[in-house]
Amino acid sequence: MNARFHIVGCALAAEPDAAAIDEFAEWARRHGARMLSQDDRRAVFVQFDAAGTQLILHGCRSAAARRQPRLRVGFASGVKEANGPDGEARAGERGVQQACDLAAAARPGQVLLSSQLGSLLQLAQLEPHDRLLATRVGLPDGRPASAYSVESPRPPA
Repeated sequence: MNARFHIVGCALAAEPDAAAIDEFAEWARRHGARMLSQDDRRAVFVQFDAAGTQLILHGCRSAAARRQPRLRVGFASGVKEANGPDGEARAGERGVQQACDLAAAARPGQVLLSSQLGSLLQLAQLEPHDRLLATRVGLPDGRPASAYSVESPRPPA
């Protein structure tokens, strides 16, 4: 299947860690993501027309890294809008907010995907589709939300 996705992501450190955020952001840029905002606690980015899920897989690796503090990562599907500066594409605010809310709701070392993005990955059978667990999370404003948590890969037997 030749699916394309607009993936919005947010990597969040529990406490300021500019090195971890910079490392995550640099990797995301190398794979075609555009930074929407970045500081020493958080990076928010978008990848338009992603042909694969390298950003999500990188989020899983970064969140599971043994270094402390561990990152919390949220991903959502985005809408590509053409009303940015000079007519350039920008990500819709709903997807950006959803990714940031999911990152804030995640536990350290956890990756959460919006229910829509997780469903799209399952339909397209793109990794990590076979490691998604449906879950309910509490968002920062207290609302409950449906999401997918990405299970860590099992070590070979």
